[in-house]
Amino acid sequence: MNKPILQTKQLCKTFSSDGQQQHVLTNLDIDIYEGDFTIIMGSSGSGKTTLLYALSGMDTPTLGKIIFRGTQLQDLNSDALAAFRKKHCGFVFQSIYLLENMSILDNVLTAGYLVNNNKSEIIKRAKELFLQVGLREEIWRKFPSQLSGGEKQRAALIRSLINRPDILFADEPTGALNSSSGKNVLDILTDINHRGQSIIMVTHDIKAAVRADRIIYLMDGKVCGEILLEKYTEADVEHRTKKVRDFLRENNW
Repeated sequence: MNKPILQTKQLCKTFSSDGQQQHVLTNLDIDIYEGDFTIIMGSSGSGKTTLLYALSGMDTPTLGKIIFRGTQLQDLNSDALAAFRKKHCGFVFQSIYLLENMSILDNVLTAGYLVNNNKSEIIKRAKELFLQVGLREEIWRKFPSQLSGGEKQRAALIRSLINRPDILFADEPTGALNSSSGKNVLDILTDINHRGQSIIMVTHDIKAAVRADRIIYLMDGKVCGEILLEKYTEADVEHRTKKVRDFLRENNW
């Protein structure tokens, strides 16, 4: 197992509503390892997305620590947190937040220019990524409304990778896709993970979960189980699926 890239120490998140406190995350101690494909699962309301947002610096925990390579995120002000996210994090969501008035190429390039002002370098990387995910040159200048859901999600994935993030955060990235497009996106995520990309993903989908190196299962804001798997291969999918299903049943999924 590689060294931790991200750690939580006694992480807590509490919301107040109508004078009542809701403890969404409670005393979480989690190590996320460099190069791993880590998947977070749990029933609705278990704290999955709240944890993902806290780990990425998009949300602030109530108590505890989040440590990225020795830097404690809670010590950073809002500007420093924004800089952290731009430099170190990539994001892909179930809702595909592409700018509708820009081509998909310009969506990607604009994200790249936020971090790197070497335009030729960003353009070269964008073209490499488009080809890597199977988006042909003739559609790069198309607008999001002209693409299928799977094509738009692949474009959003390129945008999330353009600045070579240390960690890719994914929140149900296949949730709005049909089975074929969903498999295509999962194949891409698996491929980039095998190339060394660290990924943290929230999902309800067992077909997505079997791609993980590690599954963390949350219940009521606490880790109630986890399972370690080998790197994914198509040849092993049947065995992995059974192993994941058994793990989820043990945790009353």
